[in-house]
Amino acid sequence: MAQWALWVKAGHQVLFSSRHPEEIKSLVDGLGPLARAGTVKEALAFGDVVFIGVPYSAYPQIGKDYAQEFKGKIVLDAGNAVPARDGEISKEARESGIGITSAKYLAGARIVRAFNTMNYRRLASNANRPGARMAIPIAGDDKDALTVASGLVRDAGFDPVIIGPLESAKYFAQGAPLYGQDITAQEIQQRLKTLR
Repeated sequence: MAQWALWVKAGHQVLFSSRHPEEIKSLVDGLGPLARAGTVKEALAFGDVVFIGVPYSAYPQIGKDYAQEFKGKIVLDAGNAVPARDGEISKEARESGIGITSAKYLAGARIVRAFNTMNYRRLASNANRPGARMAIPIAGDDKDALTVASGLVRDAGFDPVIIGPLESAKYFAQGAPLYGQDITAQEIQQRLKTLR
């Protein structure tokens, strides 16, 4: 929950969701009045932007159960398809591209791949660090969604780097050259030149 708390600290109202919101209530209560806990349906109704960070194998079911709620929502997609945990959908994500696969299962959502390149502890420890900020690569097909996502990346204490359309999320998917990199925006731009 550490990186989401950064948005609370930046002054955003945040609803943390869970299938069992009572299990996260004490953690959320400690973040102050801008944070609260609720169900998935409540979170989808509450937010202009939804951050999704669940096991990737849950995407088809979540997309089916909340199809109407996802329509038109900006979704910051931080999920990674891990074969040992997520099974068959990992193959699809690898073959079709993870951004394209997310868009398939969360149909109608305005997907922006973001915050998937490292775990929440590393993100939290690098937020608003002194000196050059750590960069967060993002990709999406919706220009306005990318603008909103870029602002949220900055509010969390990082520099956003728009890699390109959703298809280009392959450059920072798990195992790709920009995955797991604690580097600056300038360094990402330099590396991208060698990848394209």
